[in-house]
Amino acid sequence: MSARRIIKRLFGPAFLLLMGLWMATLACSEERPPMGEVLARVGEQYLLRSAVASQVPADLKPEARAILAREIVENWVNQQVLAQMARKEGLQLTDAEQWQIDALRASLLAQQLIRKKLPADELVSEQEIQSYYQAHQEEFRREFDEVHLVHLYLEKVDRAIQKEIRAASSLLEVIQKNFLDKQVTPILEPNGDLGYVVFDNLRPEFKRALRFRRLGRIYGPIKTRDGYHYLQLLDSQPAGSVRELALVKEEIRQRLKMMKYENHLRDLIAQAKKQIPVETFLQNIH
Repeated sequence: MSARRIIKRLFGPAFLLLMGLWMATLACSEERPPMGEVLARVGEQYLLRSAVASQVPADLKPEARAILAREIVENWVNQQVLAQMARKEGLQLTDAEQWQIDALRASLLAQQLIRKKLPADELVSEQEIQSYYQAHQEEFRREFDEVHLVHLYLEKVDRAIQKEIRAASSLLEVIQKNFLDKQVTPILEPNGDLGYVVFDNLRPEFKRALRFRRLGRIYGPIKTRDGYHYLQLLDSQPAGSVRELALVKEEIRQRLKMMKYENHLRDLIAQAKKQIPVETFLQNIH
């Protein structure tokens, strides 16, 4: 795929519109900067290299970075020439449009304050995770029967793999030994450990093969319209059972991180409101 197509997929019209608003309010300068820092000038407005560089993702390839930078410059120039022509014709922003710019400025400044005042990454201890898990068991109760499966898909019958599977006690070991988990397959289910999945959501062919749910057994080859499948049932849990802590540990960690962040943000807002006068007149909403 070409660099230009990559950029169009990553940065659509909505991105460029927001970029134009951002640059119109923050990236240009009326003071004459060093010409080595200037990427474009429209009238007395200058677009600086630092402004464009801040909007180009660092992980893009050099070719894609250059194309995106040129598109940003072109977009800025086009907007500036139209805006300056509009001023010459006496056009002005409406109150609603000016409010959008003020709101964007406020949002950017607020984000700077949040980054300065709040920790970059909230720390969550193992004890906090354990305590949350014990106090919120109902949140992790299964609504449906679930099975823990290892899955292998083969487009055609492979006698060597089939022989290896018959002699194996672990389907996952066979998959990893033959690098089958690295293969891109044309089906939804990947090769490897699928984790716990809802039994009723499985393909009809899989449900028929697993109807007796014998733990540890490797089922297959299971013929479907797209090829051949092998399944190994590692575990089966009924609806109403509680997921083990190991299965939900990272989910709890992220949940607690978000809760801590929201608490710190509320404290920061409360602190700001003590320093800055605030009044609301909700009775004026019609």
